[in-house]
Amino acid sequence: MTRSQLRRVAIAFALVLGAANVYFYNYAAFLALSHPDSDIRFNLYGDPQIEGDAKIAREPTTGKYDLLVNDYYLKHIYASTIAAFQPKYVVTMGDMFSSQRANKEEYYKRIDRFKWISHQVDTNMAPLSGSHTYLYLAGNHDIGYGGETRAYQVNRYTNNFGPLNHDWMVDLHSVGQSSNGLHQFAIINAMHLDKTRDEQFRNATWQFVQQLATQRAQHPEIPLALFLHIPLNKPAGICTMHPKTNYTDGFIKYQDYLSPATSAYILHCLAPTLVFNGHDHDGCLSAHKIRRAAPHPVVLGDSGNTLQISDDLCRMNFTEIDTYQTEVEAFGEATLSAVAGSDLTSTAGNMVVEVTVRSTMGAYGGVTGVFDISRDNSSAGTHMHALGRGFTLRSEHGYRYQYREVRLGDHLIIRILLVASILGAFVVPAALLF
Repeated sequence: MTRSQLRRVAIAFALVLGAANVYFYNYAAFLALSHPDSDIRFNLYGDPQIEGDAKIAREPTTGKYDLLVNDYYLKHIYASTIAAFQPKYVVTMGDMFSSQRANKEEYYKRIDRFKWISHQVDTNMAPLSGSHTYLYLAGNHDIGYGGETRAYQVNRYTNNFGPLNHDWMVDLHSVGQSSNGLHQFAIINAMHLDKTRDEQFRNATWQFVQQLATQRAQHPEIPLALFLHIPLNKPAGICTMHPKTNYTDGFIKYQDYLSPATSAYILHCLAPTLVFNGHDHDGCLSAHKIRRAAPHPVVLGDSGNTLQISDDLCRMNFTEIDTYQTEVEAFGEATLSAVAGSDLTSTAGNMVVEVTVRSTMGAYGGVTGVFDISRDNSSAGTHMHALGRGFTLRSEHGYRYQYREVRLGDHLIIRILLVASILGAFVVPAALLF
């Protein structure tokens, strides 16, 4: 290769490398240019699962390097997408850490790292200013499944991330106007909805859920968006995960989806417009169609009294749902059907859209989910348009709900770019001077 050819190759390499770096550092800003304005916005981050001492113990040579690169990778995602999209709410969808069994010292090390990663503090742990609110969902790697949760896991979670269950209202119109702009949002502790060894946790969760059901019965006109870590039950083939649940001593040891009975209660009694969750790292877009069915009477023991599942489900507590699980599941099968996002039709009446947010981990492309709500008076009915794992839903009440994935890129590509940039800093000048 001649000197002039070498220089041309070096210049071309520098230009390509420069363009790649420009995109890497500004990807969120570029993608935000084409993003529509909205009245309220959520940035959703799925299952970051930051690792720690266990990884270093497994990989003493490369473990610290991997943790460092991964922290900067996730930090870049949070900081870039928050700056570019300016959300009102920043929601991590559970599994902030990789293990619910981390000891106290390691747990608080990871909290400090996570606060820096999620753009809450600077390198000196000083709080960063911002108008957004941070929210969190409890995942199985935060407090464990129902069969293994201990009080200390719940206590340290709530002390650092807030309550396991809570709801709030947002008025998209100015304060003092009618309730037509009201939207309700609720975070539900999915880890204790099904069979839980320590009943105090399940009692607290179902007390919240039943209060929410009472509110929904009084104000069904207010749209509700639910956030819970574990997805609702659905047949195999719609998402990557399958409806698999393992038990130990009758309590949840592992579950991909919530039980069919719990899912039926949530869909019928809470009647959400949208459901967001994590857990399935591949992500998924699906919907649950709700239809009326014939009454499902259940004779209660020898009393002769009859329970109508169709009428009484929303007044049942979790003990009764457990007792009549078979009947509740049968009612759910008769009244609910799930479809994949690719099968959604343009008319979306009487349907609940469910988004499983793809993991923000590097192996899954460093995804951020951006969810928007806007006033939209152009729609005469309810219409749904799905594209990949994103969608636009126009409601008959005059609102547009939009979701899209914002992806940085696989962590291996980013690592190659990092190595190429370091090498290029030495090789390109040398080639030009040759």
